[in-house]
Amino acid sequence: MPPWCQLLSGRIPAQGLVLRSAQSTQRTYATAVTASVPAPAVKNPLTRRRGGDLGHHLPKDVIPRDAYIPPYPYGDHQLFKQANKGLYGHKRIRFGNNVSKKTETKTRRNWKPNVLQKSLYSVALKKKIKLVLAKHILKIIDREGGLDEYLLKDSEARIKELGPMGWALRWTLMQRPEVIDRLRADAAALGLDQSTIDEQWPTPAMIAEQKAARRTVTTDVENYNPEEYVFADTEEQVMWEPREELEKTNGLKFGKKAQSTEYKRAIIAAERYIRRGMVDSVEEGIKLAFIRAKEREEAFNANMTSFSEKLEAMDFTPEDLQDIKERLKRPKMSDLNAARLLHNERKKKELDEASGLEDRNAADTALEKERATAIAAQIAEAGGEEAYRAQRKAEYAQMIKEAEGASTNEALDPERREYLQMAMRKADIAIRAKAEASGSYAKAKAAYRRGLYEEFGDPNESSNRASRDEMLADGISWDAIVKSSNKR
Repeated sequence: MPPWCQLLSGRIPAQGLVLRSAQSTQRTYATAVTASVPAPAVKNPLTRRRGGDLGHHLPKDVIPRDAYIPPYPYGDHQLFKQANKGLYGHKRIRFGNNVSKKTETKTRRNWKPNVLQKSLYSVALKKKIKLVLAKHILKIIDREGGLDEYLLKDSEARIKELGPMGWALRWTLMQRPEVIDRLRADAAALGLDQSTIDEQWPTPAMIAEQKAARRTVTTDVENYNPEEYVFADTEEQVMWEPREELEKTNGLKFGKKAQSTEYKRAIIAAERYIRRGMVDSVEEGIKLAFIRAKEREEAFNANMTSFSEKLEAMDFTPEDLQDIKERLKRPKMSDLNAARLLHNERKKKELDEASGLEDRNAADTALEKERATAIAAQIAEAGGEEAYRAQRKAEYAQMIKEAEGASTNEALDPERREYLQMAMRKADIAIRAKAEASGSYAKAKAAYRRGLYEEFGDPNESSNRASRDEMLADGISWDAIVKSSNKR
């Protein structure tokens, strides 16, 4: 028998055998640690964190829905639209042919980008964001040092690479206090003055102070018409900034900003007409908005003129104006805007008195009753609310009909006829721009500006062309014209 099998067949000797009682062999569990475990010298980076937000979040759950995000300057992708919902970095589907080496037979094929789904951690947001991104973008993120560094890099090439989704994530990151502090520190290191830094990258406390001031201005503007008064278009736009003086020629506005603002206000007015049931389609609303643009501008100027006269009557000293500019850290603010803020502060102090709030509430109640009585009288005169709406709708329809036939109606006043013709031409351009944009507001504004340029041309080019025609009429050679144009 081999040695390793001897113990299997024999009896275990009793000598030297240690026996324990049944009670001592019962298994027991320790309920307390007798000795404290020493802390490790180096923390394990793979240890799962306790608490906090450990889940994965989609971009739609991270980006605020009700916030105003500036439009992406380069517009949405039109050829490969799924790139609008991820970080594709100029990658899109490609089409081509497979060519046989023997018979040179061609078969169509396509090449799709290598797209991955990754959950990347954002240090500023303290969340993991589940993103759809191209493989080369993932390599760039690793090289930059993380998702935040990739999104916050300030270069034109990176902005073009982000796309609409990356642009929205970048804006979300830039609202975090730690990112704002970082941007302010970088700007200070570059040598920018403090006023410019405060204007471009305001802290949350500054933003709250500005919003409180804007609420005060909104409350204290008196005798405004809700339909005609033009409010701030965005959350960050200051309501008391003066209106830009626009260069006009026969109702045509020049300048990229002026034309974009004109299109935006027309679209807002058209949506308001549709919401109130005054028109039946978006096209009619846009036409009516351009027809009534002059009325809205006159009402706005009248309100602002009366309010400015009230401010001038209060006789603010230059020291008072300079003091409020320093308190708000806006040294470039105009004296008129500073006077408006001082006016609001004085009215607020008056309300702090015992009877000030009661008197103000009584005056507001009386004003609201007066307005409600005037509107009720108009409705009663028309024969009811439905009849009043039908009457207004018929008036607006007649205005649109008159504008559409202004080109052939010689009975109209020449100035009125020219204004209506210009309004209809711009309305047609706006309607085409809205249809071409497919829901993209930035593309619609660009299409509207391009349509105005194609329809009316550039006034600078027309003046240059006229001067060149005069030079040709005077017999100057073509070489002289080329030299003069090169000097410009």
